Amino acid sequence: MLKNILLLCIPILSFGQLKVNYKVFYAGNMASEGIKIQVSFQSKTAQDSTFFHYSNEVWGQENLTDCFQALQSENPGYTFRIIPDSNRIVVHHPRSKKISFFYRIRQDYQGDSLELIYRPRIRNNHFHILGENLFPVPEAVFESKAENHEFTPTIEWIGFPGDYVIHNTFGTRQQKQVLTRVELWEEFYHSVFVGGDYRIIPFEYAGKPIYFAIRGTWLNEYQDEPLKNALQKTITAQRQFWQDDDFTYYTVIMTPTVTQSDSLFRGQSTTGSGVHNAFVIQSTNNPFNSWEVIGYIFNHEMMHNWIGGQIKMKHEALNYWFSEGFTDYYTYKNRLRNGDLTFTEWLSKFNQEVVEAHWKNPERKRANYTIKDDFWKSRNVEKIPYRRGAIFAFWLDNQILRNSNYTQSLDDLMKELLRICTTENKRFTDELFLELAQKYTGQDISYFFQKHILSGIDFDFKSEDFIDGFGVAYTESVPRFTATKEAEAKYLLHGLRR
Repeated sequence: MLKNILLLCIPILSFGQLKVNYKVFYAGNMASEGIKIQVSFQSKTAQDSTFFHYSNEVWGQENLTDCFQALQSENPGYTFRIIPDSNRIVVHHPRSKKISFFYRIRQDYQGDSLELIYRPRIRNNHFHILGENLFPVPEAVFESKAENHEFTPTIEWIGFPGDYVIHNTFGTRQQKQVLTRVELWEEFYHSVFVGGDYRIIPFEYAGKPIYFAIRGTWLNEYQDEPLKNALQKTITAQRQFWQDDDFTYYTVIMTPTVTQSDSLFRGQSTTGSGVHNAFVIQSTNNPFNSWEVIGYIFNHEMMHNWIGGQIKMKHEALNYWFSEGFTDYYTYKNRLRNGDLTFTEWLSKFNQEVVEAHWKNPERKRANYTIKDDFWKSRNVEKIPYRRGAIFAFWLDNQILRNSNYTQSLDDLMKELLRICTTENKRFTDELFLELAQKYTGQDISYFFQKHILSGIDFDFKSEDFIDGFGVAYTESVPRFTATKEAEAKYLLHGLRR
């Protein structure tokens, strides 16, 4: 009898899942007219107006509703009102349960840009758009009782030529995609869609498919095969570290922003973003392309698959000290482990790029709760949680190594944190972290945490805070870590043995 009841429930649950259909149409003049899309869905009751969510601000980019256009000529009987402050598009239409209209997404700036990389980029030969700014979603999705508002969108790519690659963080070269029970915020709106002249380079890890999508002609030996090999090395090292091969699809997307073949632009401006099933890199392309930059960005963004990805934050911006800081610490530590860096190089880079850079930052003493206000507005503010968190992680790693007589390290804490968050459906909080820190260090570090991480008071390290062989020296109040061969052996022993 119980089995019959359960079987009867299944169709009801399926019927209750909101379904939204999107048809994306190809045109040879998308650069000037935008990408044309039709959205359709059926509401529970007949109505003459419907609210759609469209994010006006994403990752520091404002006024994104300027990229959305719904033309009266393409939608007889429909009128539209955009309310940017509410992230809302009000659609007035003939009274019906079925709502269907056409809209266009446009690039709202000219040429290439170093600052506007998260805005829709639409050319005739390619496009690069965040899912959050490609697809408005009916606000009926918020009626879902699931924590992250599950629904089922279907995306059809209509009329695209066979050599026009369709690729995104849900699949590759698929003309029709049905995303069953996808989560709105952490999956559908944490995605990237690209198309056009991208080259798709497949490889595998543990028999699972990985796709490297790249476009453009890159300078300074940024060739497809060496880049793929560096990426493959990163993925292998990190998945082995986390002991995690539980995935069905993964992609990395690499897109040039400003390309200059001369040497007028001295340096490289590179941004990475960890998203659902993927990470994305956008970088300038010039004779100063650096393999050091690529090594760093591959390792940092891949780490977000776990820190910030599977280990989800309860208070996103307030937890940047962990999601960015500990990610940065393991960026350096894993590059040391996988042979990207020697111990001498690792120590030099950590001192220069993390410790010294933090102390030279005029904003470094900001309290944690104020960082979110200017995170996207100031480079100095943005870097505080990266460096403050990485320095804290190094200190904590040493505390655990010392307390356990080198039988445990921060690695063990991180793996237990991953287990708790994934198997017990918990999100990262300061309280959960401090509880685990006390378990692994044998001491309550709440005061240290409040003083240095939350209040922003400068760390005051002593050599005895670290494992044998590590020390700290100060030059004009700026610390610099020192190390002997003894420290190298003890710091690496645990990681290699694991």
